[in-house]
Amino acid sequence: MPNHPVPDSDHAPKDAPRSPFAGCLILIVMALVILVLISSAGYFLKKQTNAYKTFTEEVANPAPIADPKAHETKFNSLVNRLRHFDHEINNNRAAQLSMSAQDLNLAIAHFEILKSYRGQFHFEKITNTDISGIIHLPFNSTAKLPDFVRSSLKIESRENNLNGTFIGTPLLTDGKLILNLSEIAPSKGELPKELLSGISRFLISGELEQKAEEDPENIPELLKTLRKLTSIEMRNESLIFLFSPNSKPPSVKEESDAMATKAKHLVALGTVIFILTMILFFILMSRRQKAKRDALQSS
Repeated sequence: MPNHPVPDSDHAPKDAPRSPFAGCLILIVMALVILVLISSAGYFLKKQTNAYKTFTEEVANPAPIADPKAHETKFNSLVNRLRHFDHEINNNRAAQLSMSAQDLNLAIAHFEILKSYRGQFHFEKITNTDISGIIHLPFNSTAKLPDFVRSSLKIESRENNLNGTFIGTPLLTDGKLILNLSEIAPSKGELPKELLSGISRFLISGELEQKAEEDPENIPELLKTLRKLTSIEMRNESLIFLFSPNSKPPSVKEESDAMATKAKHLVALGTVIFILTMILFFILMSRRQKAKRDALQSS
C-alpha cells in the first residue's frame, strides 16, 4: 500500500487574515439603520402632533346626551315601536321602524350596547340624503408620551379633542349597520382629508359583532334582528329600518362577488371576440396573399 506524504504544517494553506474593522463596520451600519428608524418615527410623531394642534382643542366638549326621563312620552313610544318591530320580524311579517333624530339620541342614551357613542354623537337632522349632528372625538393625548420623548422632540403636553359637526349616511350591509361620514367640520381649523378618510367609517353595531364573536352560541337578539333587515331609508326626517320576508338582506360582499363574476364573463367574452377577430384576420390575409399569387401566375 503506497505511503501518502504528510503535508508539511509549515506549508499548509492558511486562512486569509481577517480585517478587525469588518465587525465594527457591521455594527456601524446597524447603528445607522436604528438611528434612521428612530429619527423617522420621531419626525412623523412630531408632524402628527403638530397637525393635531391645527384642528383639535385642549378642552373636551362632549356631544349632548339625551335624557329619557325628560322625554318620557317619546321614549316609551320608541320602546313600544321597537318591541312591535321585533315581534313582526320574528313572525316573518313585513315591518318598518321609523326613528327620528331624537329617537336615535334616546336609543344611544338608554341602550347599554350603544354606550360607547354617548357624548360622541348627537343627531340633529335627517334629510332624504344624509344625517347631520354634533361630534366629539378624543384623539391621542401627548401628555401620555414619556417626558424624555416630549422634551427631545419639543412636543407640547396637551389633550387633543375634535369638537365639531358631521354629515354622514347610514349603510346596511351583511347584517352590519355602518355610519359613513362624508364631512367633519371641526370648531377649530380644518380636518385633513387624509385623516377624514381614516376615521370616516363607524361600525355602529360593533359591540354586537364583538359579543357574537366572543360567544357564537349566544348571539344578541338585537344583532339577530339587525341581520334580518332588508333595507334602510331616509325620508320624512326619519331613518327607516325595513324588513320584507320576500327580500334578501343587502350584502356588499355578494354585490362585489357578482361584479367580479360579471367582469370575468366580460373578459371571457372579450377573449373569444379577440380570438375570432384574429382568425378572421388571418383568413382575410391568406385570401389576399392567394389572390396576389394568382395574379402573378396569370401575368
